[in-house]
Amino acid sequence: MDWIRFAKSGKDLTGLRGRLIEVTQEELQKHNTRDDCWTCIRGMVYNVTPYMDYHPGGEEELMKAAGIDGTDLFDQVHRWVNYESMLKECLVGRMATKATTLKLIHL
Repeated sequence: MDWIRFAKSGKDLTGLRGRLIEVTQEELQKHNTRDDCWTCIRGMVYNVTPYMDYHPGGEEELMKAAGIDGTDLFDQVHRWVNYESMLKECLVGRMATKATTLKLIHL
């Protein structure tokens, strides 16, 4: 309940002042510390830094997914959790998809 109250407090939990961004793999990897921790779950990136003190498994568990795609780890532990609702105020944006370069062959 404390997390819900905190998430509804109106504070900027993303650190981006309400704007959503497209996050590259390189950008995600930069956010891998206790004081700046982003993770990706199913293609969506969340700033979980504010959630550190509220996570039932503690900081150590969240840090396992710091700066990476944490989908597999998340699913191993608690696939049933409605993370989208719990972390909606922490949503940074969507992972960028890499454009495929096509070479045209002239025959």
